Amino acid sequence: MDIRLKLDSGDTALTTPPVDYKYLYVLTGRATPLDGDCGLLCGSICCRPDRKNSLGVYLFPGEESLFPEKGSWFAREHHDPKEYDFPDNWTGPVHFIKCHSPCPREARPLACRFFPLAPHLLTDGTLLLIHETARLPYKCPLIAGNVPLRGDFIEVTALAWQVLLKDPRILKLVEEDSRERERTLRGVPAVIWAGAVH
Repeated sequence: MDIRLKLDSGDTALTTPPVDYKYLYVLTGRATPLDGDCGLLCGSICCRPDRKNSLGVYLFPGEESLFPEKGSWFAREHHDPKEYDFPDNWTGPVHFIKCHSPCPREARPLACRFFPLAPHLLTDGTLLLIHETARLPYKCPLIAGNVPLRGDFIEVTALAWQVLLKDPRILKLVEEDSRERERTLRGVPAVIWAGAVH
């Protein structure tokens, strides 16, 4: 459902209701890539600090409302979207959670819950799920070994992305990332899941 808002300048803007992050946390709370703990394959390399204490994840717009400013397992940084290559429709700070110890499982940010999957949008709007292609400071055995993932994990991740893509900021980010990925890889990566046109 779209809502028209009157701006101070007298212009109108088309916006959408905010994403219900509490719903997405419940939806993704029990979904895991494997039947067992995938961290046993690699020593939970994506869930512990690196030597430079630089590992972390960006929160989606509005997701920061679920996190206190400071936490026992993380520090929050505020990044200027213009300085970190975010789309031009991202305003205000982008929240980066830098992990300095393992998090409580129920508090994992969405980016962690989706890993090792990433969204990819074709130019016709079809949503795909692929393995993450971003350069990582570690080697994920699920990606490197092309390990089959649980079907319910894939379906829950796809559903969550369908909700997130209703936010125009997230939609534009995924569209831009998809075009860049296609240029860099010279095509579409291997598809894990394909959905309907968004």
